[in-house]
Amino acid sequence: MPRIIPVLDVMGGQAVRAVGGRREMYAPVKSRLTPSTEPLLVARALLAAAKVNELYVAEIDALMGHRPRLGWLKELADAGCRVMVDSGLKTAADAIAIAAVGASVVVGTETLGRFEELQALVHAWDADRVYLSIDLRNGRVLGSEAAWGIEPSVETIIEKAMAVGIKRFLVLELARVGTGVGPGTVELCTHVRQRFPDIELLAGGGVRNWQDVDALGAAGADGVLVASALHDGAISAAR
Repeated sequence: MPRIIPVLDVMGGQAVRAVGGRREMYAPVKSRLTPSTEPLLVARALLAAAKVNELYVAEIDALMGHRPRLGWLKELADAGCRVMVDSGLKTAADAIAIAAVGASVVVGTETLGRFEELQALVHAWDADRVYLSIDLRNGRVLGSEAAWGIEPSVETIIEKAMAVGIKRFLVLELARVGTGVGPGTVELCTHVRQRFPDIELLAGGGVRNWQDVDALGAAGADGVLVASALHDGAISAAR
């Protein structure tokens, strides 16, 4: 069974519920786990509900071009929580704020400016603390031509990233995030796992219940990102 990785989206200093990657529609989260929208309290509630010690954080303000506010994460990282952060990294230097709180960095294909910046990041960091998120919208890879070429395939991106030392990957279907329509990456995970048996593979977007988790696990995902299904109680540690 793949591991459950709770997801916390933070915008304007509050935990929010992501919907289909349409950031203008994000609103403060309403959760069965806690009445709070304070990121640290929501993070603790998610970790307790899933009974895990691993958290994925999307810093939405940074993804929209503002300075990331990550100081609250240091308490979790110092306590041994494995935190990974997507803060819309464009250059290797953007990872400094993530390093300061002891988290791992998620590099999204959607935001990376040039491929050389990924190379620089791997040279500066422990590659085990770098994840490459292959950002998809309705199955199409999002990313700049300067970084990935014209209409790159998922396989091409993985091969290119592995050549510079990346071995941890995420396939993220943004159009399905927070929609509850089910994951759209099962077939993709199957293909990726068959082609690249030795990578760490995470998957996210649209996960509704344990059946979706099992389907992604059977397809080869090592971990599954979950947010709404935890907040709504569809997924919990008590299976």
